[in-house]
Amino acid sequence: MQSVLLACAAHLIYLTGFVIFKTTGAALPPLTPRRPFHAAAHLVTSGSWLVGLATVMSGTVVAAAAVNTAPVATMLATYLFGLVLLLVVGVYGFKERLSRREGAALGLLATALVLVAVPVLYGHEDVLSRVEAGPSHPSLWMLAAAMVPSLIFPIWMFCVRERKVEGRHARRLTGVAYGIGAGVLLGAAETMGLAMIPYILDEPRELLSTPYPALFLVSGGLGLGLLHIGLQGRRLVPVCAVMNIVGKVQLVCGAALLFGEPWPSEPLWLAMELTGIFLALYAVLLFPRYERVRAAQPVFRRVPGQDRSSAQMTIPPRARL
Repeated sequence: MQSVLLACAAHLIYLTGFVIFKTTGAALPPLTPRRPFHAAAHLVTSGSWLVGLATVMSGTVVAAAAVNTAPVATMLATYLFGLVLLLVVGVYGFKERLSRREGAALGLLATALVLVAVPVLYGHEDVLSRVEAGPSHPSLWMLAAAMVPSLIFPIWMFCVRERKVEGRHARRLTGVAYGIGAGVLLGAAETMGLAMIPYILDEPRELLSTPYPALFLVSGGLGLGLLHIGLQGRRLVPVCAVMNIVGKVQLVCGAALLFGEPWPSEPLWLAMELTGIFLALYAVLLFPRYERVRAAQPVFRRVPGQDRSSAQMTIPPRARL
């Protein structure tokens, strides 16, 4: 129960930091991931953004305490609490409106989290403490298999896949792509943070000889920067909902691959957890990538000497898109 309460507290602290990022974006010039050094210069010189960074880092410490002696899937299961908080802040705090498709995706995401929560609560009775197990030493090829795609995928997404379309056919992005990219990076950072916990408690001097701190700083810094860019001018709920679920799935899979994180031994609990993870990822795919385009009102043009009933109706060019 203590780990569940700590995980819920971590979600609350994380959301506070994300809100600070959101409000800070209005005071900064428009940033883009294609100019990383320009974006980094503005972020590290912003006092408000540094406050948000410190808030998120404190949430990371609380999350580390939560998963120290509990399954990593605890963070995924308790995100149902974080999702409710996110909806309350986004809808009532920032006056955001969700489309039907986004509501369906959030409903499916909540269902997936319930499926994950049951195995975590009842299927992990025999999980041993990672502190007792000691530091893990995954091979270099396993570490590369987990981290290299996590760093390359966001770069490919924003430098090749998500090029901005200008002109009359331009459509505003919802920020889902930013949530996916930031989630992959921050999930990788959380995985490296999980690897550092036994070193910090038992062998702090040997920690610097491992690649974990450098990978944690690089992936975490890139992920938080990408998250801020995604929140700048975009809605809080889609960006953070996608980012959190992608990051937590990345953490669960990375911990199982690198550090032997145990899965439920009972077939029923295992099937429920795998189904929940699959549905969570499917819910991410359901989020629309583009904002809705409101239909423009028809414009009546009156010819001199003609009454309004026979006026010619025209549609603005943007409504024909």
